Amino acid sequence: MQARVDALTTPLSELRRIDSTRSRPSSSAAAALALALVALIGWIDYVTGDFSLTVFYLIPVGLATWYAGRSAGWCIGILSAVAWLVGDLATHHPAGHPFVPYWNAAMPALMYGVVAELFSALHRVQGQLEERVVQRTASLLQANQELDVARLRFMEADKFESIGRLAAGVAHEVKNPLMTIVMVAEYLSAILPASETEGHGMIGSLHEAVDRANRVIGELLDFSRPGALSLLPENFQSVAERALGLIRHEANRKGIRIVREWCEPAPDVLLDRNKMGQVLINVLLNAIQATPEGGTITLRTRIRRDLFCAEIEDTGPGISPVHQPKLFEPFFTTKPVGKGTGLGLSVARQITQLHHGTLVLTNKPDGSGARVTIQLPLDSSHTS
Repeated sequence: MQARVDALTTPLSELRRIDSTRSRPSSSAAAALALALVALIGWIDYVTGDFSLTVFYLIPVGLATWYAGRSAGWCIGILSAVAWLVGDLATHHPAGHPFVPYWNAAMPALMYGVVAELFSALHRVQGQLEERVVQRTASLLQANQELDVARLRFMEADKFESIGRLAAGVAHEVKNPLMTIVMVAEYLSAILPASETEGHGMIGSLHEAVDRANRVIGELLDFSRPGALSLLPENFQSVAERALGLIRHEANRKGIRIVREWCEPAPDVLLDRNKMGQVLINVLLNAIQATPEGGTITLRTRIRRDLFCAEIEDTGPGISPVHQPKLFEPFFTTKPVGKGTGLGLSVARQITQLHHGTLVLTNKPDGSGARVTIQLPLDSSHTS
């Protein structure tokens, strides 16, 4: 889905790039063409004699203004007036005041300047209209793309809802056979002689397998039906200590050191003690599995404005950029088969969101491991 979303949100500046690359004569080519036209019209004006071509000079003036700019239009207009004056002086013997031809040339020059101003304003308005059309088109495309993204996300949400219902049904169907297996294992353990150590060991392995299956089923049920919370003022750090006690065996087995950096005094936070404990156990187990033997896991709490923040850091390899977008997708896991369901982080984030908080998983700034940040509101109005 992420690739589809990225494809839909491609920058819309491509429209402007296409518009700007439409074939148009360059300003220098337009100015050169305008100069050639001035020379041609001036030569025709000189050859024809009394036939005045004053109005035809508007063609190079308009061409230069439109494609080369207002200043170029004024320059071509002045040159056109000069060309007209040269032709007039070369073909006529002026009568009356000697400045009359120059006065007559000044009038076309003024007219050409007015035309240059009008063409410049018209060109500016056209550019604004084109830009407005591009913006409106871009807005429509953006709205259409956002609609497509929303549609895709709705489809994904519907798929996950179906998965949740299926998971709940499967979990309920599997729990009954598991209970039967446990009862049979307990019966066999009771009738098996104490000297049958191998048999008792196999029964113990059977119990461990059933416990693992029950844990998977519990995660499936939590994912499909997070349930209502019982929010009470609790000390988050005491909840964390309880979670640490439950995972201490796993940490000791790998020789992992647990470091606590608690804020003092610790404020009470509205939370469901059992559900938040589940979040912390999921996060801590992930941290233990990611941390190499002899590594360190740090639990840190602090207050940031109206938020209570808890950070769990490990000294593992960190999160691959390839896996970052999929971390909270249900059933996504990088663990070997049989070592995880891919539901732990998804369930943990769901529970945190039910507390009106956030759970974010990132790499530490120095790249020495991963960091889970849980933020919960301190103000009770946020959880009402």
